[in-house]
Amino acid sequence: MSQATSERFNSDTTNGLTPANRPVPANQLAIAACAAGIGGILLRLPFRTHLPPTWDSVQYVLGILHYDVTLHQPHPPGYYLYVHTAKLLTNLGLRPYTALVTLSFLAGGLTVALLIWWAGRLWGKYGALGAAVFTLFSPLAWVYSTHGDTYAVSGFFTTVVGYLCWRLLTTEREPIWPSAFALGLAGGFRPTDAMFLLPLWLWSVRRKQGTQVVTGLVLFGLITAAWLWPMIASTGGWDRYFSVSRQLSKMVWQFSPLLGNVRALRLFGKSLLACGSALLLAAWPLVLYAKRQYFARRANEPRAWTFLALWVGPALVFYLIVHFAQAGYLMVLIAPVVLLATIGLLRISERLTKTQLWGLLGVIVVLNGAFTWSVLVANDRQHEADMLQIKARLTQFGGADTVALTGISIFGQPHSEQLLVDFRWAMYLAPHIPIYIFPLELAQRCGGPPNHGYQLSSARVGAPLALHGVRNLLLLDPDLRQFLPAGAVSQHILVSTLAHIYLVRLPPNTTLTLGPEANLRFTDD
Repeated sequence: MSQATSERFNSDTTNGLTPANRPVPANQLAIAACAAGIGGILLRLPFRTHLPPTWDSVQYVLGILHYDVTLHQPHPPGYYLYVHTAKLLTNLGLRPYTALVTLSFLAGGLTVALLIWWAGRLWGKYGALGAAVFTLFSPLAWVYSTHGDTYAVSGFFTTVVGYLCWRLLTTEREPIWPSAFALGLAGGFRPTDAMFLLPLWLWSVRRKQGTQVVTGLVLFGLITAAWLWPMIASTGGWDRYFSVSRQLSKMVWQFSPLLGNVRALRLFGKSLLACGSALLLAAWPLVLYAKRQYFARRANEPRAWTFLALWVGPALVFYLIVHFAQAGYLMVLIAPVVLLATIGLLRISERLTKTQLWGLLGVIVVLNGAFTWSVLVANDRQHEADMLQIKARLTQFGGADTVALTGISIFGQPHSEQLLVDFRWAMYLAPHIPIYIFPLELAQRCGGPPNHGYQLSSARVGAPLALHGVRNLLLLDPDLRQFLPAGAVSQHILVSTLAHIYLVRLPPNTTLTLGPEANLRFTDD
């Protein structure tokens, strides 16, 4: 890219965005960005979660304790750098889940700092202010910065790679290696993010010298190999890794709209809309304003549109037509929508007094904060209270005479009006009780997770399976009562908003046989 082209691109980017076009000294902007990032961490710290919020999060915890992708600790594609970075933090004395939450806090704070720096360099002090407000008080960014899951980290790497690709386009002598390095790291933490961001990176380096591009590709390959090779080795080789990955992929693909599942298409579309609205909440109208007033001026300059489409398009297409199961997936949009909202704020600020502008930002903070704390944070706290209630009840049982059975939630399929305690959750909450997915064959049909385990170990077992000396049979899925033998009596021992648990007392000297299929038998020893 020539110097003239670079200057024109930068000029177009800031064209007409007053009164915030006064440059901010780089040292002052850096201090403000770092202060806001640290402030964001401290502001969110009292709202941190103490228990894994999702099935995936439990598997990351189990992966820290014993990493094995074939046992879904964690599930494919492996998240090697994410789990092992958290494991390093446990060497400093942190508990496994606390280590995961720490990574989310750090990623959330760094995302705030980087977006303030980026917007401040583009549009001055009001740009930095807008980015600070929108990122700090984004409901999804707030909540996922307090969860021990990959989504805050995903938002951070999407921001980093996007920023470095923008630098490649707008700075004449910008080297390729930082973006290649960041892209390789992103894959180690969340492999799908590297897949989504690779088209943007390739488009951004297309006009660089051939030797630079080759160097970038080699570096990306080396960084990827540095985490991919030990991950495959720890899994037992490529054959085992691909086998378990195919099993999970088969489960995901069977509900994909690409296979004609119209119901899934409607579900994914509604979920994207609902979760996307929570990303910025009250600031979304500013994004729409930016679209009309800013990009319309650039009808003859497609670069900004292309950049944006390559930045967010691959992820959105995948979530719409392949798989969408968590609101956290949309953290890949945090940087693009914050920058667009900032443009909208700057356009509106041209017509507002300073008092009105501060009032607008205040309304956004209040509305976003009220939604975050009264809905999302409240849900987190209720979920943890329910989980502790389940844990307390299960703690009353244990030893060699207790076995627990649960079902498995199949995405996209109705299960029961009464929620079950998922297999991984049961392992986490009751590490002293053997947990089995029933029917035993169900795990294999639904993506290949283990069907038996404790908190620290998992295993695949076949049917029929005879268990001797069982006196207490816990049903963590109320639907399993239909498989009880005639005459068996189940006692309702827990009712909560998350689960209904039943207890079946077995006579002494009874063998409990599981399977094959949905066959549950009690026989005398």
